[in-house]
Amino acid sequence: MTTTTNLFVVFDPTREDQPALERAASIASEPEVKLHVFACIFTDTAKSKDKSAETSECISEQQAILDLAVAPLIERGIAVTTEVEWDKDWAQAAVRASIKTTADFVLKSSYRYSTGKRILNRTSDWILMRECLCPVLLIKDSAPRKNTRVLSAIDICARKESYERLNQNVIEFSKQILNKRDAEVHFINAFQDFKGIPDRQELIRNCGIDSDRIHIKLGDPDKVIVDQARKLDASLVVVGNSARTGLSAALMGNTVEKVLDKLDCDVLSVPA
Repeated sequence: MTTTTNLFVVFDPTREDQPALERAASIASEPEVKLHVFACIFTDTAKSKDKSAETSECISEQQAILDLAVAPLIERGIAVTTEVEWDKDWAQAAVRASIKTTADFVLKSSYRYSTGKRILNRTSDWILMRECLCPVLLIKDSAPRKNTRVLSAIDICARKESYERLNQNVIEFSKQILNKRDAEVHFINAFQDFKGIPDRQELIRNCGIDSDRIHIKLGDPDKVIVDQARKLDASLVVVGNSARTGLSAALMGNTVEKVLDKLDCDVLSVPA
């Protein structure tokens, strides 16, 4: 029985280039993949005599742009639906829409921010990663790299139930990549204390992969992941998203947020 994969693509009305849409188009070559392309717009209509008419006109104009953007995909036989919403907080609107459409993955173009801006502002990337119920794939370049080398980060020494579930989600997704595509999948487990060195044999059993693709490194997780991704020239880094809510998320962020702007490759945030 074929399972349909629903991809939710965030379309950026402020830019001409749309890396997320282009990447989704390359993924959607498989017949069981469907795309839902979402755009959200808002302008100040406070001085307008007819706010409703102006809003409708803006939505129609954006819908025409969206229709033009997805036309080549429809011509290729890809199943595509589109949606334009009017909301000042477009990131929250995207989260709601992704839940409403029961998305399996959210794809969004991601651009580099300074560390200060990430910390001081709730960027749209952070909002989607923290609040979407499904994995969020942040695309750095429209064209996929020729090599498909994936680095997946786990922590088998974390024994809390939530972290164990997170590890399992990352492992299962990585195995899907390994099974469906001609990909070279690696796993990395950082540790910060010699009293808690991960067991290589346990990693091999859990990940179902050869020892030479298991990497155990001493250091802070974000630094270790970035260093290893660069050494491997990874095309995708998969990271579990643990601190999605609460004080720790607000003050410190989490590993996937820390590595996002330090990597040139795509980043997949996997929720627990």
